[in-house]
Amino acid sequence: MLELKEFTLDLKERYEELLGGIPTSFYQFNNIFMAQEKAGLKYAEINGAFCVVAIPEAGDHSYGFFPLGAEESKLRNAFRVLREELGITRYYVPGEVLPQIETECPGMFGITVSRGDFDYIYDTQMLIQLAGKKYHQKRNHISRFMNTYQYEYLTIDGSNFEVCRPMMDAWFAARTDVNSEVFDEVQVINTLIDNFEVLGLRACALKADGKICAFAIGDVIGGDTAHIIIEKADTAYHGAYSVINQQFLEHAFADTKYVNREEDMGHEGLRKAKASYRPIRFNEVFRLDYLDGETISE
Repeated sequence: MLELKEFTLDLKERYEELLGGIPTSFYQFNNIFMAQEKAGLKYAEINGAFCVVAIPEAGDHSYGFFPLGAEESKLRNAFRVLREELGITRYYVPGEVLPQIETECPGMFGITVSRGDFDYIYDTQMLIQLAGKKYHQKRNHISRFMNTYQYEYLTIDGSNFEVCRPMMDAWFAARTDVNSEVFDEVQVINTLIDNFEVLGLRACALKADGKICAFAIGDVIGGDTAHIIIEKADTAYHGAYSVINQQFLEHAFADTKYVNREEDMGHEGLRKAKASYRPIRFNEVFRLDYLDGETISE
């Protein structure tokens, strides 16, 4: 029987080495570590392959990740063991590994595009400078905010995040539908803050007329990509989202080349908002489903 293990902080370095150059946001260690409790994320090792699975207690949402580090000819077996012992028949995998799956596991899966899981990737300097006609509206939002309020940019870490809590509590109280049975964003934020330094995070907040009106948390992935994990703003302050977006990059990530603002989850409003910043590309994700005729044993 497979032994399923929890993600602990001492696993971070090893996991990131196994991950290699896969840039997909929900495959990153910090994202797994912060969400593992509700999502039921655990891992098992099968003949040298590091296999992450999501088996939440609530709901029928089990799925797997691509088995990392599987030696050639052993990938197919890893998938079969996960099906036989854990009942995993669905996987979400980054586009980078699709050729390997198609080569080593022909006929095993039906493959479909998972558009709602695509990461939006931007040019960092473009989002800092917001130059040109296409960003005219963004610049207007920022100008209105800066001309309306006495504002201040704050660097945030685990020691001073408490200044953000009143605004955070109010934000979630007004949006009771943002969490689900497999995702609790308040718990996620608390986990990030409690482990701020060891996770290598960066964070900021905005004050407007003496009150916190926005905050954001992120990290760097792949050495050159700013990764925005959390971004919250009080929309009563016009332009707060545009300002926190631009200011966080300018102050904390100006040394990066790209920005990963994660996926839109198929939400029409999020898709429109993320598209308005003009992504230069996407990190593609595909869903794999076992074909009915595929057998478990060799």
